Amino acid sequence: MCALILKDLRSYTHSRKYRIIQFIILAVLTLLLFGATVEFYVQGINKQQVGKAIGVGKQAYTFFIICLFMSLFLVPTHAVEAVYMERSAPSIKDHQNRRGANGAMLALTPLPNWKILGGKLAAVVIWALWGIGLTVPLFALSSYIGGLAASQLIKSGMVILVSCIFFTLIGIGFALWHSGPRAKGISYGLILAITFLPLFPITPFNAIPMFDILSPLCALLSILQSDAPYLWIWNVCLFCGLCFAIFPALCRRVP
Repeated sequence: MCALILKDLRSYTHSRKYRIIQFIILAVLTLLLFGATVEFYVQGINKQQVGKAIGVGKQAYTFFIICLFMSLFLVPTHAVEAVYMERSAPSIKDHQNRRGANGAMLALTPLPNWKILGGKLAAVVIWALWGIGLTVPLFALSSYIGGLAASQLIKSGMVILVSCIFFTLIGIGFALWHSGPRAKGISYGLILAITFLPLFPITPFNAIPMFDILSPLCALLSILQSDAPYLWIWNVCLFCGLCFAIFPALCRRVP
């Protein structure tokens, strides 16, 4: 399975498309953080003049972490493409030419379905987390403007990690049942629904008890705003349970 993970990560690294997407995400997140810092700093000056205080760093990093979570919406597309990357190779020889030694070994070594699925899942998640990890130096700005507590950052990281795994499984799952464009459309429809519907008091969803535990965005907001302290735990447990339930079903579907 390690060879499969390394093969996929090498293909992402050598892909100009994925490198450009990662660079654009990093550049946009950096601009958003600095723009939010300037905006909240100006608001803080105005509010100080009327006797009110505002935590510039806390507000800026709250906005930044929410934007960081939004970048995970690209994960389902990546997961679908990871599945169809294997199907698009016409022959073992082409596999070997593209993958090198790992590709040759994988072409000749039969792998159980759970290792194939686990390798695909791990490669997509590692690539997504690597992109998020590139933003870590931006948190050094908190030394000057303030920021969030370490416990809030750890909790937010757990929500983002579990959400990344869940979104990847959703993308892979629909790719195994549908064509590429259709799989992307269904994946995005489901993910956007569970993320944003609990934020709006729409009938009949507002009548469902604990409906907001479906939304990782609600869980992040509860952490960053110190509201509903256990909501993120319910969200993480729910997504972990769904991942453990979905994974065996997808293993049976892997060709």
